[in-house]
Amino acid sequence: MKLSNNPFRRPFPDREFGPDTIVGMLWVSLFVFCALFFLRPLGMHVPGNVFLTCLGYAVVTFIVASLYAFVTTRIFGWKKSGDSWTLGKWILDSGLLLACISVGNFMFYNFTVNWSAFSPIVLAYITLPTVLIGLFPIAFSGMAVQIRAERDHQRTAGQLQLATARSGHANPDHRLVTLGDGGFSVDPSTILFCESRQNYVRCIFLDQGASREEIIRATLSGLEEQLADRGILRCHRSYLVNPDHIRSARGNAQGLRLDLVGAEEEVPVSRAYVTVLREMLL
Repeated sequence: MKLSNNPFRRPFPDREFGPDTIVGMLWVSLFVFCALFFLRPLGMHVPGNVFLTCLGYAVVTFIVASLYAFVTTRIFGWKKSGDSWTLGKWILDSGLLLACISVGNFMFYNFTVNWSAFSPIVLAYITLPTVLIGLFPIAFSGMAVQIRAERDHQRTAGQLQLATARSGHANPDHRLVTLGDGGFSVDPSTILFCESRQNYVRCIFLDQGASREEIIRATLSGLEEQLADRGILRCHRSYLVNPDHIRSARGNAQGLRLDLVGAEEEVPVSRAYVTVLREMLL
């Protein structure tokens, strides 16, 4: 798939909920604390203990942001990955997150002043400037992140293509292995890729030059361990790939896309596994 010339419609790095999300929210909360404590924006007046009040805003930011990420991805099922997750959607998602954080801080502010400012006007005064002003640096920083990731992954894709063109395939080991609970036996050198499907795994392999598919009752982690010494490696949380069958690669902000000999679909390589694949081939 050709990348759009419009940066807002091009893929953006994944934003699924996980440990990295929590770490990112901690850094954001630390920034909020430092900005409030040292800069006092908009002539901010803090009643009582300044340190504890600023720390409270930081804690509220962390809690709201973490809950927002968890609820939108794990409960509402918003898919913040794949080619459909674009820079434009990330900016809109960030704007909604800013609005939620503003509401949380509005509630905390009223707690510090005994609920004397609990009104829609004060809420609008806090929320609208936060979202409108905050979207500008978010959009520019998002573009910078996208451009850098695209550049790095496109460079890696070019290196992989060059390495694949220069090197021959490893001598195949034709010993069969039995995968999963169904007794499916296959020559690992013919495997193109494996894709996780909950309690099952799709195994795409070559049979007399044509690709075939077998559904195996197994886990991807189990197959990864079983096939590790046969050159099959993890390239994505849902995929294993056989690097010997890479025909070409292309990069976007989310990682790489591999075109495999005989396969009708591309295999994704997420950012976490780009370095592993590059080191193995280069």
